[in-house]
Amino acid sequence: MAAAARNPAPGGTETILLVQPEPESRTLAAFMLVRLGYTVLEARSAMDALKLFEDRGATVDLLLAEMRMPRCYGQELAWSLAARNPALRVLFMADPERAMRRRPAFLPRPFTMRTLAKGVRDALDRPVRRPKTMTAGTAV
Repeated sequence: MAAAARNPAPGGTETILLVQPEPESRTLAAFMLVRLGYTVLEARSAMDALKLFEDRGATVDLLLAEMRMPRCYGQELAWSLAARNPALRVLFMADPERAMRRRPAFLPRPFTMRTLAKGVRDALDRPVRRPKTMTAGTAV
C-alpha cells in the first residue's frame, strides 16, 4: 500500500473513447479511467463509437476498444476513425494470449487499475504509426 502511494498510477487529462460491448466491463474501465483524470466517452458498439466520434472526433486522443465486437473488429473501427483523425492513438483490449503476442497495442484482460493506467499512458505517449495503405486488411 505504501509503495502504491509513493508511485501513483500514471494518469492524464486526455479524452478516451472507450468501446466495450459488455456493460459491466465498460462501466468498470470508465470508472478507473475517470479516477485517473481522463475524460471518457463510452460506447457499447462500433456504431455508437462512430456516432460519438462524429460529435467529438477532434477532441478524442485515444480509442480504447475491445478487439472482438459483434459485427465489427476493433481494428476495423480504428482504421475508420484514424482516417478521420490521423493523430488518434489506439489501444485494444484482448485476451491475454492475443495481447502478449501483439504488444504494445494490446492491453491484456482482465487488468488492474495500474495495468490500465500504464497501458493507456504508454499508448498516449507513443508516436502515431500508420501503415501507408491498406489492402484487404493488411498493411502494404
